[in-house]
Amino acid sequence: MLLTAVVLGCFEILWTLCDGNPKLTALTYIGACGYMSLFVVFTALLNRYILSRFDSLPKSKWATILLYIVPSGVFSLLCFTTPWTHWFVRVDETGVLHEEILFDALFTPLMIIYVLAAVISAVHYAIKGRRGDRTTMHIAYNMIVFGVLIPAIYSMEIILLDINSKYLALNLAVSIAMVYLTTNVSTHTLLETRAKVEATEADLRVGTEIQTGSLPTNFPDRPEFEIYASMDPAKEIGGDFYDFFMIDEDHLALVIADVSGKGIPAALFMMSSKILINDHALMGGSPAEILERVNKLVCKSNDAHMFVTVWLGILEISTGKLTTASAGHEYPMINVNGKYEILKDRHGLAIGALDISKYHNTELRLKKGDSIFVYTDGVAEATDANNVLFGTERTLEALNSLPKDAAQKDVLAGVRVAVDAFVKEAPQFDDLTMLGLKYYGPQANTETEES
Repeated sequence: MLLTAVVLGCFEILWTLCDGNPKLTALTYIGACGYMSLFVVFTALLNRYILSRFDSLPKSKWATILLYIVPSGVFSLLCFTTPWTHWFVRVDETGVLHEEILFDALFTPLMIIYVLAAVISAVHYAIKGRRGDRTTMHIAYNMIVFGVLIPAIYSMEIILLDINSKYLALNLAVSIAMVYLTTNVSTHTLLETRAKVEATEADLRVGTEIQTGSLPTNFPDRPEFEIYASMDPAKEIGGDFYDFFMIDEDHLALVIADVSGKGIPAALFMMSSKILINDHALMGGSPAEILERVNKLVCKSNDAHMFVTVWLGILEISTGKLTTASAGHEYPMINVNGKYEILKDRHGLAIGALDISKYHNTELRLKKGDSIFVYTDGVAEATDANNVLFGTERTLEALNSLPKDAAQKDVLAGVRVAVDAFVKEAPQFDDLTMLGLKYYGPQANTETEES
C-alpha cells in the first residue's frame, strides 16, 4: 500500500508539471491516467487492509473478485484507453486537462465507496473494539481522521482558497490526507512488528536459558575418570544435547545427540528425547536395549516426523568396560594406544525414523589413560568460505596435536580453536557439541588414599 502511494505521487507530480503545456500532452495523459488507475488500486488496497484489520473483510473469494479485482481491472482498462476515447479526461489544444462526465459517474463514486466503507468500519471498531490491541485502535483513529481530512481540506480549498477546479481541489485534499494516513499506518505497523520481534527475542532468550540449564555443567571431580562437555548452538536455541549421569555407583552413562532441524521445534524435541533416554537408562539394560525402547516411544507420537541421532555409552568404572550403541550418530574417536583413531561401531537408524529399528552394542576395554571423544556433525561439517568441510581427518589431527596429558576441557577447547581457525569468518550453520572422557581406573582411589 505504501509503495502504491509513492508511485501514485510520482504520477501526480508528472501530471501537475505537464498540465497546461501543449507540447507535453502525452505526458499529461500518462500522468493523469496513471494517477487515476493507481488511485483506484490504492483505495481498494486501503479498503481491504482496514477491513482485514477490523475483521470485516468478506470471506468469499467471489466477493473479493467482484468488490476489488473486477472494478480495479475495468477502471484500469478504461484509463489506459482514455487518451484515445476521452472517456475520463481530455486534454485540449492548450494542453489543459479537463475531466469528462464519465469521470464523475465512475471514478468519484468508486473512490468514495472504498474510502467510506473503510471509514465506517474504523468508526465501528473504535466504538465497539475497546478491548482490541493498541495498534489496531490507532489505525482506526487514523482512518477516521483520514475520512475527516478529505472533506475538510476540500471545502477549505473551494471556499477559502477559491480553487476553481473541483477535481484539482479533491485531488489535493485526498493526497494530503493520504500522506497522513500512510505515514501513520506504516509507523504503527512498524512499531507493532518491532514489538513482536522484541517479544520473540525475549522468548528465545528464555528458551536458551532453559535449554542451557538442562545440560549438566557441574563436571564431577573424581579420581576414576575425567569428563568435560560443551555445546555451542548455531541459533539462539539448538537441537544438539549432551548428558552424563551415574546409573548406579559403578556405571556412568554418556550421551550425545543431534536433533534434525534447528530452532524451537528442535529444542522441544531435544528436551523430550533427553528425558526419555535418561529415564530408560536408569531403568537398566544395555545401550542397544535402551535406544530400542526410546525409539519405539518416540515413533508412537512423532507427528512432526523429526528424528535424533544418538550415541550412548555406559562405562563400568570398576573394570573400564565401555559398552556403546549408536542411532545413526557420528563415529566416536578413541585413544587407547596414545593416539586418537576413529572407532567404527555398528550403527542403527536415527531415533524416530522407524519403530522397528534395531541397535547393536559395541564393547571395548579402557585402560588407565585411555580417552574417548564424541561429537555432533557440527564439528566435522564446519564449513569455510569456500564450502570446504573441516572433516574427520582434521578433527583427528587437532586431537593428536594436543599434549598427551591435556585436561579434557583443554582437549575440547583445542578442537574448537582448530575449527575456528579453519572456518575463519564463515558463519556457523550447525550446532557444535563435544564430549570428552578420560579413564584413570579404580586403582586411582587406592593411590589417592595412600598419598
